[in-house]
Amino acid sequence: MLTSLGNAVLVLDSGNALFRVLGGASDEDKRRAAFVLGAMGELRTAVLGVGFRDLSAGAEFLSAEAKRAKVQLVSTNLEQNGKAAFPRSTVVERNGVKVAILAASGTGEVPGAPGLVGAPSLPALKAELARLPPRDVTVLLSAAGYEEAMALANELSGKIDLVIQSGEFRGTVPPQAVKDVLLLASGQRGQAVGKLSLTLGAPTGRFTDLNEAARDRELLEHLDRQLATLDGRLKAAVDAEGKKSLAALRKDMKARRDEQARKVKAVQGARTLQLDWVLLGTDVKDDEALKARVLEIEPTYSGLH
Repeated sequence: MLTSLGNAVLVLDSGNALFRVLGGASDEDKRRAAFVLGAMGELRTAVLGVGFRDLSAGAEFLSAEAKRAKVQLVSTNLEQNGKAAFPRSTVVERNGVKVAILAASGTGEVPGAPGLVGAPSLPALKAELARLPPRDVTVLLSAAGYEEAMALANELSGKIDLVIQSGEFRGTVPPQAVKDVLLLASGQRGQAVGKLSLTLGAPTGRFTDLNEAARDRELLEHLDRQLATLDGRLKAAVDAEGKKSLAALRKDMKARRDEQARKVKAVQGARTLQLDWVLLGTDVKDDEALKARVLEIEPTYSGLH
């Protein structure tokens, strides 16, 4: 996920990116994972939220490859011998904006990583949020699936701003509001990149989805046109009962219009967000050097793009 803050870009990955299966990584699997993580580094990915499918070759392998790729690992709830297995959070500054990043994986023993356990994520997240310094935006990378991400967004409303989810593919869907949190689902792997543009207005409050705000403005314009039509019908009406019925209808519609106008006005000066999906179709030109490296790892991809 590419997050744009003014002219600055912050690249984040919510995890489950490196291995196809849980545990039992072969040498070829490791080679592929190292390549993917190296490519993340070349893309200047700031943070990878560690998911179970990133640990199929063990924690030491992941840590070593991430260090080589210069990608920061974060997991708020993964523990080894009762201690944090990775940094529980990080704060990244872009364009003067401080972004706190936490990450939640699944719970229980991690296949392929002996001794590594996913502790219950909600208490771990609450404890870490309480320790974090002041920040402008708080992001949770959730690698435990959509339903778990929904539950965390609901429980942490007012404490976090955004949840970026992985673990299952939901397609290129718009953000979903869960109380004061916006949940962003992952797209199909390799088919699209999400670009998230943030504008910080008010210091607090839920981010307003600009695509939703545009629909709200369209609805307001539609209501204005309907009111104008009703005014014309009311002016032309001669029957008393007809006028009474039209006047009641206009009163209800005017109330709806005024409520919609307040909703549109509330966006002014608010924190806003716009999610755009960049579809990686055949119209997107390949990087030939990178493609050659990919085909060394995955020769079956030849001819697919």
